[in-house]
Amino acid sequence: MTLDAIFTVLLYSAAPYWGWLLFLVGLPVVSLVIFRRFSLRSAKRAFVFSIVVGLVCALSAPPLTGSSLAMLNGAADWVMLIMVAIGATLYTMILAAIVLKPQSTSLFDQRA
Repeated sequence: MTLDAIFTVLLYSAAPYWGWLLFLVGLPVVSLVIFRRFSLRSAKRAFVFSIVVGLVCALSAPPLTGSSLAMLNGAADWVMLIMVAIGATLYTMILAAIVLKPQSTSLFDQRA
């Protein structure tokens, strides 16, 4: 199977879920912008928030695909669910680092 055929199969298999995928990608962005107004500046709160978003994404992934947690029989299914949680957590942490204001000042901002 060529690389072009693999991408075609992936695009056709993901087509019914594009709306949900865009929603799950946009959810951390919107929530971090909203929570920025409520002073979510400490790294500890941003880390806990990222873990919560990761767990919510992992628990919402099976119902979005027409499955349930009871249908996760094999180790590969659970590993993929854990990878969804880790990926969503890391994605939210990267966004938190971008959206939230840094706590320290830059070395270049200091005047001599």
